[in-house]
Amino acid sequence: MLLGLLTACNAPPPPSSAPPLPRLERPTLTVPAADTRNFLVPRAALVERAGLPGVFVLNADGQARFRLVRPGKTLGDNIEILSGLRGGETLVTGELGAVRDGTPVKIHETADKRR
Repeated sequence: MLLGLLTACNAPPPPSSAPPLPRLERPTLTVPAADTRNFLVPRAALVERAGLPGVFVLNADGQARFRLVRPGKTLGDNIEILSGLRGGETLVTGELGAVRDGTPVKIHETADKRR
């Protein structure tokens, strides 16, 4: 099962006319503006369980925990999250079909990340 992770930062999103960013092993969660608490996350992080939208947040025990969110606008490969995230959290991305609440997640560093 391939999974990715992302963590929070306080960088503004690129303008909509900017070329798409390259794919990253650990994409970043961005805050669109300093005066808002909305986040942009990769659309691949958003899942639906029992008809409800959410993301999987990695807890301190290394488990994926389902968190309900309220999605907003789609911006390219990202989607705005209007509520449900606090920032500073690690989200699980990737092949999420088999991931359930409490699924253990092991972080695998790539060769590029070990340099």
